[in-house]
Amino acid sequence: MNDKHITRLETQLEQLVEGVFTGLFRRHINAHDIALKLARSMESSLRAAQDHDPRPIAPDKYLIALNPDIQKQLHQHRPDLVQALVEHLVELASDAGYRMLHSPTLVFLASPDLAPSATLVKAEHTDTTLHGTAAMQPVQIAETAQHPLNPQLIINGDRIETITQPVINIGRSNQNDIMIDDPYISRHHLQLRLRFGAYTLFDVESKSGTLVNNVNVTEHRLRSGDVIQIGGTKIVYMSDDTNSAFNPDMTDTFNSVDLA
Repeated sequence: MNDKHITRLETQLEQLVEGVFTGLFRRHINAHDIALKLARSMESSLRAAQDHDPRPIAPDKYLIALNPDIQKQLHQHRPDLVQALVEHLVELASDAGYRMLHSPTLVFLASPDLAPSATLVKAEHTDTTLHGTAAMQPVQIAETAQHPLNPQLIINGDRIETITQPVINIGRSNQNDIMIDDPYISRHHLQLRLRFGAYTLFDVESKSGTLVNNVNVTEHRLRSGDVIQIGGTKIVYMSDDTNSAFNPDMTDTFNSVDLA
């Protein structure tokens, strides 16, 4: 799924919660994380077509588990959020070249085990018998050999780390692939994983959290120019993906970055 589809859904989510509920939503729930999880759950539950239409079949049932207090306030303040999200999911599937066999449904569930900032998303197909057993086989979206061109991390403007491995661990411990001497960084703070031709950042339950472009994230697909902040350290991700669908407007990699 193209990164622009996720960004578009993220923007729509932010617009949906404008008004009196915006402060609570932004304080506890990250719109980017929900958009990414909805897109990922849709993508990972695709089924192969068994008819004349070659488009993959997207799931039509979505379950979003939230902390009970957050779920309750969502229901009270934005009862129309479910229908709005359903409409955006239909649009997301269409934009990505998928199709749905039924009108989608979405349910917010209360899960006492979840923290206020945590969100779990699960996608399902309501008709599990359609087209026989063959339709039950998920579409295999293989990891491609594509790799970002000359990906680099520029740490505090003067230290450059070229990354080539599919998994990069970053933190204060010397057991990491990239060690950063910062007392405000966790021993194991974040991880970068190469997925579908781009690096995705994951905060590994760090104590102080991770910011990307001044937004608190737990998961974020990196694009050239993204500024990551962990503890008192700023890291700029750069790549030369001039022909990449993920970074259509990028040009050259910078050898130095002014973080002042």
